[in-house]
Amino acid sequence: MTRTLINLTLLTTLILTGCVSQRVSTIVGCDYDKSKNQTNYFVLPFGSVSIPGKWEKANYNYVSGQQFFINNDSIRIAIAFNRFDKYEFNAGDLKKGYDFVNAFYEWDSKFFVDSYGLQRNSIENDSINNYILNQIYGFINDAKVDTYFLVGEKNGIVNNFSIMTTDKWAENKKVDFLKGLYIKD
Repeated sequence: MTRTLINLTLLTTLILTGCVSQRVSTIVGCDYDKSKNQTNYFVLPFGSVSIPGKWEKANYNYVSGQQFFINNDSIRIAIAFNRFDKYEFNAGDLKKGYDFVNAFYEWDSKFFVDSYGLQRNSIENDSINNYILNQIYGFINDAKVDTYFLVGEKNGIVNNFSIMTTDKWAENKKVDFLKGLYIKD
């Protein structure tokens, strides 16, 4: 009788454990390395990045998982690391690699175009390194929007980097900056 009760308890525990949504605990950190003049940001086990220069953490978007940063020149960037199976358009984890990145670009940029009447411009597509770099631009209530995004996927982890509207950097500097965050030498 006791053995049956233990087995039943164990079986019930296993069933209930399987029904609970799986959450992943993360360790998040950010520090400035003065000797290398770079800000290191990590969200373990999802990813890490070394950002050239000194950046301060600003606000955090809990829905998108984006951590915003600002530097001394008031340039704002956002960084997010997520699993590729977190996105509604990728039900069943069917899209991976460049297929995922392309679907993400269509889904994300369509939101900006449909919701805010903004324009989109694909700047660079790389099916070898699995990333797309694009620009969303236009005006929302007379406020200029000109944001550059790089989204890439590596081993099921989505890297999403962006630079908010700024005239302080030329387009090629924005593009090189985002690519430098994603492509490691």
